[in-house]
Amino acid sequence: AELKSLMDTAVDLFRIKRRWMSLIRASGRMPFAMQRPKDPNTGERGAVAVDLEGLVYTIGVVGVNEMVQHFTGYQLHESKEAFRLAVRAMTELEIYARELSKKHNMTIALARTPAETTGQRFAVADLLDERFRDHAIRVVKGDAEQALDMLGTTLDLPIYYTNGTHVTPGAAVPLTKRIEIEHVFFPIVDGGNIFHIWLGEARPDPRGLMEVAMNLCRTTQIGYFAFTRDLTVSLKEFHEYRPVRSGQTAERPVTITEVDRADA
Repeated sequence: AELKSLMDTAVDLFRIKRRWMSLIRASGRMPFAMQRPKDPNTGERGAVAVDLEGLVYTIGVVGVNEMVQHFTGYQLHESKEAFRLAVRAMTELEIYARELSKKHNMTIALARTPAETTGQRFAVADLLDERFRDHAIRVVKGDAEQALDMLGTTLDLPIYYTNGTHVTPGAAVPLTKRIEIEHVFFPIVDGGNIFHIWLGEARPDPRGLMEVAMNLCRTTQIGYFAFTRDLTVSLKEFHEYRPVRSGQTAERPVTITEVDRADA
């Protein structure tokens, strides 16, 4: 009920925004968005550049992992009960979003928005509020002890809630387990989602990456994913520091050639 109430609040804001945009359009204060480009062949005016009636209003989620941890004592990757609670909650929200869309005649999408800064901001806000501090400190990710020491001196505390419906980045689980958990949410989060494949400083074989990518596309419900490498670069000397290709653990500077730049 609390989650649906928050969605109702979001829809109230959407309605205010829609009414405000309609007033701006009616007063002619939105010339670029309302322009009707000419057809280069016929010279006739086309449709309005931005269809305000067809806008999609997005409600994002953050911290699902910590939500289930608060209620069950386990994170997404630690318990089937926690995983089932997350799926149930997200499914209920997705169904309610469709109901709100019909009720208010607007397209409302549930999404895992790019919310890294929001994840930190929400965690900090809960830590600052005495009503939620004891609950938040048990589930926030990052350096909770340092955050408590720094409390009251800055809002840039080293804590965060896990983004969207993701398995927390620090979870000691293999890639296959992350895929098994996170791919279930893609059909539910119809407004957009992404699966991250962190490569660290490794430089895996491109053919192997292609095979992984094709398997993701063929055998899972993941519709959008990214391979991400960690890079340590000297901006003065334009050197990338990375492990020696022979597999040794020592690192050495490597001049970034044109091939390396394309690879990076």
